[in-house]
Amino acid sequence: MIFKLILFAIIGVVVYRFLGGKIPLINKERKENSSSDDFTKVAPTAQCEICGTYMTEDDAIIYHKKSYCSNECLEKAQKDR
Repeated sequence: MIFKLILFAIIGVVVYRFLGGKIPLINKERKENSSSDDFTKVAPTAQCEICGTYMTEDDAIIYHKKSYCSNECLEKAQKDR
């Protein structure tokens, strides 16, 4: 009886290692839930130094470590210097 239990445990460990240490059914559930989480994530934002408008960091114009929303605000900042 104990021999069978040890044999099943060894087979289980070998199969687990063969699958890369991942159980396919558990990972499938996590992938389904992660797609719905994409809508709840918020992109990092920055505030324009001139007009105060908020925009995503991808859309911001970075100049001398400061964020600007448009070329107009960037030109105003350069004129003020």
